[in-house]
Parts: sequence; C-alpha cells; structure tokens
Amino acid sequence: MTGFLASLSGLTFINPWILAGLAALPVLWFLLRVIPPSPKIVRLPTVRFMAGLNPSDRVSAHTPWWILLLRLIIAALVLLALARPVLNPADSLNQSGIIRIVMDNGWAAAQTWTAQQTAAEQILDRAARDRLPVIVMTTAPDPGKVRIGMLGPMPAGEARNMVRGLHTRPWPADYAAVANAVRDGTKTKDAIHTYWIGHGLNDGTPASATGLARTLQGNGSLTYLEPEAAARPVLLVSHLKPGQDLSVAISTAAGTPTGLPLAVDALGNDGRVLERVDTLTGDKTTTDVTIKIPESLRSQVARIHLSGRHGAGGLILLDDQFERRMVGLATTKDEGTRAPLTDAPYYLTRAIEPYVELKTGSIDDLIKSGPSVIILPDIGAIPPDTLNALENWVKAGGLLLRFAGPNMTQGESFLTPAPLMRGGRAMDGGLTWDKPQTLAPFGDESPFYGLDLPADIEVRRQILSAPGTSDAVRVWAALTDGTPLVTASSLDNGLLVMVHTTASPEWSNLALSGLYVQMLRRIIALAGTPITNTHADGTLEPLQILDGDGRLQAPDSTAEPIDARAFDKQMPDSRHPPGYYGHAGAKRALNIGERIRAVAAMPSLPNGVVRGTFTGGTETDLMPALLATALMLFLADWIIMMILQSPLMIGLSRMARSGGTAIIVLGLSFATLPAHAQTAQTQTAMDFANGTWLAHVRSGDPTLDAVARKGLENMDFVLTNRTSIEPAGVVMVDPEKDDLAFFPLLYWPIAPSAPPVSDKALKAIQYYLDHGGIILFDTRDQGATIALPTGVPGRNQIILRNMVAGLNVPPLSIAPDDHVLKRSFYLLDSFPGRYDSKNLWVEEQTAIGRDGVSSVIVGGNDWAAMWAEGDPERPTMSQEMSYRFGVNLMMYALTGNYKADQVHLPHILERLGQ
Repeated sequence: MTGFLASLSGLTFINPWILAGLAALPVLWFLLRVIPPSPKIVRLPTVRFMAGLNPSDRVSAHTPWWILLLRLIIAALVLLALARPVLNPADSLNQSGIIRIVMDNGWAAAQTWTAQQTAAEQILDRAARDRLPVIVMTTAPDPGKVRIGMLGPMPAGEARNMVRGLHTRPWPADYAAVANAVRDGTKTKDAIHTYWIGHGLNDGTPASATGLARTLQGNGSLTYLEPEAAARPVLLVSHLKPGQDLSVAISTAAGTPTGLPLAVDALGNDGRVLERVDTLTGDKTTTDVTIKIPESLRSQVARIHLSGRHGAGGLILLDDQFERRMVGLATTKDEGTRAPLTDAPYYLTRAIEPYVELKTGSIDDLIKSGPSVIILPDIGAIPPDTLNALENWVKAGGLLLRFAGPNMTQGESFLTPAPLMRGGRAMDGGLTWDKPQTLAPFGDESPFYGLDLPADIEVRRQILSAPGTSDAVRVWAALTDGTPLVTASSLDNGLLVMVHTTASPEWSNLALSGLYVQMLRRIIALAGTPITNTHADGTLEPLQILDGDGRLQAPDSTAEPIDARAFDKQMPDSRHPPGYYGHAGAKRALNIGERIRAVAAMPSLPNGVVRGTFTGGTETDLMPALLATALMLFLADWIIMMILQSPLMIGLSRMARSGGTAIIVLGLSFATLPAHAQTAQTQTAMDFANGTWLAHVRSGDPTLDAVARKGLENMDFVLTNRTSIEPAGVVMVDPEKDDLAFFPLLYWPIAPSAPPVSDKALKAIQYYLDHGGIILFDTRDQGATIALPTGVPGRNQIILRNMVAGLNVPPLSIAPDDHVLKRSFYLLDSFPGRYDSKNLWVEEQTAIGRDGVSSVIVGGNDWAAMWAEGDPERPTMSQEMSYRFGVNLMMYALTGNYKADQVHLPHILERLGQ
C-alpha cells in the first residue's frame, strides 16, 4: 500500500481544469435516479380487461443503484482521461519562444540512432505540453545536396512525426554548413532554445564543433545531449593490404571504458560469417585486430564487419584488390624437356598456384585469356607482333612481371621498367672480387614492407639497370650494396615489374625461401593499380552505395562519379557515398574507415552550454488505459441493459443481431491501449488451449527478445499463407513463471548476458521435455565451434551448457542427411538461418513414446535474425531458405515423424519389385 501511494506522488495532470467536472457527478446521479428506465414491452392478450381502469397511485420504476454507480464510474474515468494524467512526468521545459532540435545524423549516428530519436521525442512531448513551436535540423546533408535545410517552425506533434522519419547518412556531418544554415535561416526575434541531440563524437574539427555551438546559442540557450561513454560509436579502421592477413583496427574515443567486448567478422558475399575475432578495448584508443583465415576461404571474404554495430563506420568493403586473380605464366616449347628442379616455371607454379587461378601457355594465348598478371621467366627476344600485343595489354591495365636470366643478358629493354645493361653481373666466379650479396631491408614505400627478411638469402648474379634511370622507376627491393633487385614503373594504366635475378635457384637461393612466395603474392595483388575501370574522362561510376544503416543498394541519381586520380583522397560525402565505384569488371571500394583514421569525443563546448546524457524515459501517460477501461465498462452497461429490458432470449437475440457493434466497441477499446510485447502473463490458459502459439523463451537481452519476436511474427505469416497451420500469435515465455505445456515448440536464443536458470525453471523445462515438448536452442554463433560432446565449445555454447547443466538431456549427434527435419514439408539440404552451418544437433536415440522426435535441437544459425529481416511476402533467396527451415521445424514439432517412411521409400520399392 505504501508503494502504491508513493507511486501516486508522481502523478500529474496535463489539463487539471477538466477535473472540475467531477463536481457535477452528484447532479448526474440525481438525474439518472429520477429518470426511469425504458419500459419493458410485454405482449399480454388479457390487457383488454384493464381498459378503463384509472389507478390513483403511480409508482415510477428506478434504475438500480449499482447501474447508477457503474455509469458514474464511466463518467469519472472519461473526465480523468481528458485531464491527461501522467505518471512520473518529465519536468516542464519552462521556456518560451521556439524549440530547435538539431539531430546529429552523420555516419556515427547509425550506432546510437534509436537512443537519439527517443531523446528527441521526450523533448518534443514536453514542448507539446507547453504548446511551443519547433524547428528541426540535421547535421549531415541530404543525398546530392551541400546545404543544410531547416524545417519549421511547426507544432510539436508534427515535429515528432518528422523526427521519426529522419534517417542517418553514411557520410560525415558538416558543422560549418549547419552554422551557415542557422545564420541564414534565423529571422525571428523570439528566443530559440536549441537541443543538440548528438552521438558523443566530434564529426568535424574541434573548431567547427565549437563554432556551431556558439552559433546555436547565439539567440537563446543550448543543451547538448549524448550517450554514456560506453555507448559511444566506434570506427572500424582499415589497415588492409593486398596479399596480407586481414588487419583492421577499432578506434574508440578517449574516455571509453576499457574491457568493452567487441567482435570483428569476416563476411562472404552471402553474409555468412567466415571468421570471427573477439576482442576487448584496452587503455589505448586503438585496438588492433588481425583476422587469420584459411587460404581456401580468403578469396571469399567480401567485407569486414564490426558485429552489432550498424552503419558505414562498422563496415569495410573489400574490392578487386583482394579477389583471387587469374595469372598467366608464359612457357616455351623446350621447357618440358628441362629438369624440373632447374626449370623456372616449376618454382613459380609451386609458389603461386595455391593462391591464384594459374594458366600456362604462349604469350599470345595468355593475352587472349585476359589474365590480370602475365609472368615472363627469362624470356628475352619477343616477336614484334606479340610484343605490340603485350604492350597494348599492359597499357590497358595489365601487370607484366619479368625475371632475369641468361636470355635477358643481351640488353633487351622492351617492356622493362628501365633499360638493362648487357652481360649482367656475376658475384660467384673465380675471376671476380665481388661476393654474393644479401637483401637490404625493404623501404616504407615498397609493397614488401613488413615482410621478415631471412639472413641466409644470397644473390650470386643479377642484371643491372643502365645508368641514368628515370625517376619514375621505383626500386622495391635492393641488395646490400644498393643495386636493384626488384624495380617497377607504370605504363599508362598498367604496371611493369622486373626481378633482376632468376625465378629458379640458378642465380639466387631466393626461389627456395618462403619470402619468394610472399613477394610474389604482394606483386600479384597490385594488379589493376593504377585502376583501369575508368571512362574516357577518367572517372569511376558508382556501382553500389551504402545507406545510413550500412546496407548496399543500387545508386540513385544523386550519386556522382569520382575522378580516378583523386579516388584515394576522396572523402565520402553526400554526392560520393561509401560503396563500390568503377564498372562491373573492376571496382574500387570507398570506405569511411579508410578516410577517417581515428575518432574523437566531442570537445569542450563554450561556456553556457548545458551538457548531459540520454536518460531512459519513465513517464507513463495514463489516458489510453483510462479510456480503454471506460469503453469496456460502457460495453458492459450496454449488455446489462439489454438483458434487463427484455426476456433473456430476446436480449440474446438482439445481442446476436448487433454483434458487429460490440466488436467495433471492443476494437476501439483495444486500439487505445499502447502496444507492448506480448508475454504469457497477458494471456489466459484458455487462450493458449484454443490455438497454436509460436513461443520464444526470454533471453535476458531486450534487443534479442525483440528480434526473436519479429522473426516469429514473420514465421506466423509464412505458416498461415503456405500451410494449414494458422498460429494464434507469438508469445514470450518465462519457464520460471509460465506453464509451458501449451506450446509444441520453444525457440530459445542464447544471449551472452543470459542469467542463470533457477532450479524452479529447470524443473519446469525438464517436465516440458519429458511430456512431449521440443526446445530449439539457438547459440547464434554459426555452430562452427559446437563440439558436443567433445571439442572446444564457443562462448555461447559454454553459456548454454551452464544454463541447462541441471537438465537430463540425452546424448546429441549431428542430424544425419536423411533426418525428417530436411523433408517434413520442404526438401532441404541444410538448416539455413543467418548462417548456413550444417551442424544441427539432435538426440541420438529418442525416448520411448516420442515417435522418434528429438526433444532437444541445438544449432547456431541465428534463425530468428534471418526470419526478422525483410518482407516475408518478398523474401530474398537466403531468407526464403530460412523460412523453409522454419516451416519444416514447425511441421516436425506438430506432426512428428509421419514422413519418416519416405526416407526408406527406395528400399520399399525395391522389395516390392518395382
């Protein structure tokens, strides 16, 4: 009782003057009391004998007191609702003039956008009570525009709808443009009180941020709101280099708490997680992450994603530089007769074949096949026609890699980075004072920079470049005496690379080292640099662009081409959003994390600026609940009066004829209630017994619960439209509080923050499993590391084991290829969700009486996340396959193994002689 009274202490009425109407309730009582109810109509044949009677006393009927009380309660509830009671209301703005909302909606806002919108809506609710006009602005330009627009003044309710419709942008904000818009658009003399709803990062320079703050507080007050330090956005910074491990860094603002868990995913084109690296933020603002991935999967990586972080700042797109390339190796007719251990193509093939698509043949044949790289091992003189064709191929963007050797000692200098001297240089003969040379450390500008340099590599012979070599020739590797080992130069759009020793161990032991493989991989990865996907005017056309949430989409008319020569310096903006540019055959990726190398917190703002953090709104508007209660009581009064005014059957007949009216009133009453997630406590046992419900177990993570609910709602739609199953709805259950017996299947997503399962809940779960229930445990981590009962489990598997350690679960094994789950409705090869791991674990031997149906199913494909994406009426192929697994799963739960005999159909037909 004390707690209830304490809660009422925070009750406030927005329109308190309406409460004066409560004083009229006694008058209403009197009027309802003296006005008799409508007379009953009774068909009585003997009524004719009463004609002429004139009774001396007339006694009027009165409405029953309890009906009067019910009607007074209805009137009181309506008055209370119109007075707009609010529990724990936010403080009034206590301001006059105009309210200005400035939404920070640059790339970083994608990670905090929901919290920013909520904070803005809370301010607008307070502005609506004070009837203050509102101006709405954003800090990032709209697509294709440079100037910032200003919307308003407008009523607070209209501004609220506008804020809900705003979107984040995948490019940085322009604080200078916002300041200009404020100066140009402010023409009122009224005070303007500004609320800058930020994401906590400085999306410009410190000077531009403080300059904007001074402009915003020029004719009023300024309040800057931001998330807590732990919730600030982070940036995925690219350290990627072709031919190397996938190296990235996570940049956090100063003041971010240490130990913040983060995960970096290497994703394929289909969105599958090929590799994940978990890490924690440290004392520094940069956390380096290296993703080591098998070579068999390396070429499938399409992007690097910071798990759980939306927007362009948590995504790095990979382009053609990281794809598996076609390499041509030129051979001559006599090479097949040489000993393999002295044959240059033999060493080249062994070195690069695991990493590229290798083709061998004559130079003419290789040019026709269209490779990215052509390698010429010690090929000197080339026929003129072939030489011209090779030169044109290089100019068009090819990379020509040449190796020295005895055939190159005649000074052939066509298609080499620099002219070559005749004869070469020998350092291992008895007639020379020179000694074999080792390699000098690689320079910072060399593509080989960072490679470990073995001390035992020696070069005994080399071909030297002629004196007076052009400055355009770059030396990528040199010997300790300064003479070049690897040189390179551009030829129009292509690249010429010369290795001044042999590709075999004939002149050097380089070909016998691991460094040889690494150097070749890095050279091959440079194919297409400078890029060739330009038009005649040297521009790169937009192919796919990112939206504010980090999703690739087709470019619209506002996306403009980029000058190829300026591509590496182009900052993403409203006309050049992040994404892919070039043409379908060759593309370059424009990433935020390649242009912005670090993030910084919002600097100190000028004096007078109020700075605060987002707070969760505890305000509750009681008006919808009061109106709903009043409507329900009005419906009850209507039904009661129909019964009282006529015989029961007649009243029931009237009720049946006017059932539509009752339905409308009920619908209106429920329409006034605010929407909340449905739980088992909001339904009765009769509701569950009269329908088939899709249920998911509370995970302990509200975001994950929302995803699970949305996914099951989409599955509800799919099941209703494709099968005879018509689910009654979706409900979230708590095993400790709810009766699980009504649900044939429970979907249980595992969250890292999942609380331990109590003994009471474990008993309820065990009883549910022992009496026909099925639970699908979804660890949401692809199932790649599930190792039941042996092996090293992943983090979520450990959490799952700890949660259900007290359950009596039979031994599990991977579902065989002929399992009924693959054919209960659709014919499937796997169990796809957000991931497509085939590791789905079921009971090895089911209990007696279960018809071979497994009570426990364990997987990690994050099914609800895939079901929740997109529109179930127009699913993508991956969503369609995931929906099909969901249909099979529900059929399996409801019908058991009724299709198991189809697994043995071939054997049955064979025995029947068919």
